[in-house]
Amino acid sequence: MNQAQREYLVDQVQKTCRAQTQVLHNQIPDRPSLNNYMIAAFLDNTIEFNDIARLKELMRDTVLKMGHGDSLIQEGSDWRRKSDDTYVKIKPHDLFVIPAAYHKAVEEYEKVKNDLQKKINALNSQADTIVMKLKIGSAKALETLISQVDNIADLDMMNNTLKLTAGNEDSK
Repeated sequence: MNQAQREYLVDQVQKTCRAQTQVLHNQIPDRPSLNNYMIAAFLDNTIEFNDIARLKELMRDTVLKMGHGDSLIQEGSDWRRKSDDTYVKIKPHDLFVIPAAYHKAVEEYEKVKNDLQKKINALNSQADTIVMKLKIGSAKALETLISQVDNIADLDMMNNTLKLTAGNEDSK
């Protein structure tokens, strides 16, 4: 097997890995929107506000940490928007009790995302292993794979073919 054939096989492995990785990335759901859960809580009258004493304490701490040019109350006009709105930035979890449904949705999202990320990492490791086998494997062991490479669209199948071929090499 010449160098060009090995490079072709490596390229095919990398293309297959990218395609399979993209399929897994496409399965990652969108992160739940806190905004949507807060609006839903408002609409179904389940919205809860945190204790005003806690909010006052947080605002006091924020003000005391501010520098000379900082301001709790901010003017809304800047180069992107020409309004004269005045506002106070408050983090949602400081003002509201975050709905339990949102916490559950984020937990489910993180689990699915982490599971898919583990599959992606395993796929990348498998591709790296196959590439290494292709680069250091004997010509005889890789001949079978060359004849089948256009039909192999899965890294597991490619890896299994390499394992089977490596075992058959000794018996010839």
